[in-house]
Amino acid sequence: MFGAFVIGVVIPKEGPLAGALVEKVEDRGLKTNVATIEGLQSWGLLGLVICTACFGKIVGTFLVSLLCKLPVRESLALGFLMNTKGLVELIVLNIGKDRKVLNDQTFAIMVLMALFTTFITTPLVLAVYKPARKSRRPDYKYRTIERKNTATQLRILACFHSTRNIPSMINLLEASRGVQKVENLSVYALHLMELSERSSSILMVHKARKNGLPFWNKGPRADSDQVVVAFEAFKQLSHVSVRPMTAISSMMDMHEDICTTAERKRAALIILPFHRHYRFDGSLETSRPELRLVSRKVLTHSPCSVGILVDRGLGGSTHVSGSNVSYLIRVIFFGGRDDREALTYGLRMAEHPGISVEVIRFVVNPEAAGGEIVSFHMAVHSSCMKSLSMDEEMISELKQTASKDISVKYDEKVVRNATETLDAIQEVKQCNLFLVGATPEGGIGLLLDRHNECEELGPIGGLLTSDSTVTASVLVIQQYSDGNNNLATSEEAAVSQLEEGLQEKNKSSPDSN
Repeated sequence: MFGAFVIGVVIPKEGPLAGALVEKVEDRGLKTNVATIEGLQSWGLLGLVICTACFGKIVGTFLVSLLCKLPVRESLALGFLMNTKGLVELIVLNIGKDRKVLNDQTFAIMVLMALFTTFITTPLVLAVYKPARKSRRPDYKYRTIERKNTATQLRILACFHSTRNIPSMINLLEASRGVQKVENLSVYALHLMELSERSSSILMVHKARKNGLPFWNKGPRADSDQVVVAFEAFKQLSHVSVRPMTAISSMMDMHEDICTTAERKRAALIILPFHRHYRFDGSLETSRPELRLVSRKVLTHSPCSVGILVDRGLGGSTHVSGSNVSYLIRVIFFGGRDDREALTYGLRMAEHPGISVEVIRFVVNPEAAGGEIVSFHMAVHSSCMKSLSMDEEMISELKQTASKDISVKYDEKVVRNATETLDAIQEVKQCNLFLVGATPEGGIGLLLDRHNECEELGPIGGLLTSDSTVTASVLVIQQYSDGNNNLATSEEAAVSQLEEGLQEKNKSSPDSN
């Protein structure tokens, strides 16, 4: 049996050898004859065998897991997983039949039992175990960058799929560390690998678990991983706590690994790479469309704030040391919790000596014809009054900071409609990095979203990403919210009502524009 297992591991799935072997051995399953199970007694025996097999494995594993102080749901899921039957059981049954230990009826009953217990595993585990929907941890307090105590440690979970994402990700983390707060930044670098072929997956797991540490290699190795080397260098140069890790999962479940890791490490921000990357000619290229679904699921189920990095080569193709950093970062501010989160992150970056931050606030002219946008939006959402108050309080503190710190600048642009907003953004497109909120509040910010192809980037992020004349990287931030943390917010309904109201107004007064 072990020899058969080794053969299955070492032989490639594709190729003439595998096809020839399958043709020789695939008729073993034809020995099962379900027609031999006749009568109520035989079917009752099948039910008894299934119940006995499930009871022993599930209940036994469940009780032992509880004694080991595992949560109830995880203990039950582990019991279901241990109840799965595989090829070894079928091999043993075939040996028993060949040696006349099992007759045809008993053999059919045992095979059906093995198939049934295997098929029910997936739906049962999915029903009881959802890592991305676990209950909140009582010690998990700082889920956002915006907080009352700015001296607390900021924990960032930086995710990447390939080495292409690493230079810009490290340069972004370098900009986030500030100067006096190096000990207050903790970085977890999560390498996302897709679970594919069985043999290659076994090798990846063996590599990831070497020395008992995830994605961690001790001692000199000829094939030292570039990822570990890059983050080790960043750790040594910047004196920042960095822990490289890896997650091996299918694309359908990758978001659960990300959310679970963020929950376990009590991260305040998850940074994800955009599913498209830029080519040398400036055009967008989509290498893995399914990565977009991973990002959208993380935005929906994330236990903390989420940032999506649209990489246009922040700092070039290598890690820029702290003494050589010279970035201009612009924060586009319309209002709302997402914009406040982006602004808070920008102010933290301004503590770095090589970074200048310019905050540009867009204000709608109330005297213009489009000024009804704000009043109408406020009528639809009374909760916006509280958000507006928080915006004004943060802007007031920002003005005081800008008057004392030359690395922070504040500017206001008064606009009347979406067209003027687009023109104003074009005037400030020259910088190294844009920080924007995923869902800006206010009428103009929402109306810009009507022609956005990438909803996960929001209206401003989608605009800056689709504009080929913009050469700066873009970080779109969604702040964590206790209530609803997904893309389909109630503001979409507000936009629909707002547009209907404007259309009715235009019909009643055709001269007004």
